[in-house]
Amino acid sequence: MDGKWCAAGLLRTARHLRGLTQRDLAQLCGVPQPSIAAIESINREPSLSLLSAVLEAAGLALHIELKPLPRFGAVNTARQIHQLFREENENLRKEDSALRTVLSFRDFIRNSNDEELNELIEDPPNLTGNAQWDAFLAAVVEEECVRRDVPTPRWVNDGARFLKPFWYLSKNNGLHEWEFTTAPAAFVRHGIFVAAEELASV
Repeated sequence: MDGKWCAAGLLRTARHLRGLTQRDLAQLCGVPQPSIAAIESINREPSLSLLSAVLEAAGLALHIELKPLPRFGAVNTARQIHQLFREENENLRKEDSALRTVLSFRDFIRNSNDEELNELIEDPPNLTGNAQWDAFLAAVVEEECVRRDVPTPRWVNDGARFLKPFWYLSKNNGLHEWEFTTAPAAFVRHGIFVAAEELASV
């Protein structure tokens, strides 16, 4: 799970529980207010000891609970893609494998109920090291949330999950107009032109 998102959520929750402003919390823990702001805005990932000290200053204890990650959730999907691009096997068609991995995830969440969906997508995945697939994964989650009219997890709107310039999934220039005109809105928003038919089940 992305440590920045986890720390930001914990700090924000702690402040709201105690009715504190960022300035109040900064004075209590002796950490500059801009540092508190940077953590909450996901621009800084604090060490575990710093996070614990800040929470303790607010009168709360950091309680770490281990739980199994859903096998087909967003976190594990991102981890699989990260590992895929780290492999040194030149014969491996990494782009095709990444596409199959994300489309399998898409199929899985489409077949889940609302409670299962939340469990599969709520934890923010680490970045894969490949901006295109980070954006693609976020677009898949956003598309499903919009389809069901349920809230989209905050991590989907992380700036690192948007592409500029846009990315066409196909390397064939002759298919780009087709991808441009049929790409689902969630994918376009994340900077990806992919034809709806290209998102068919794998």
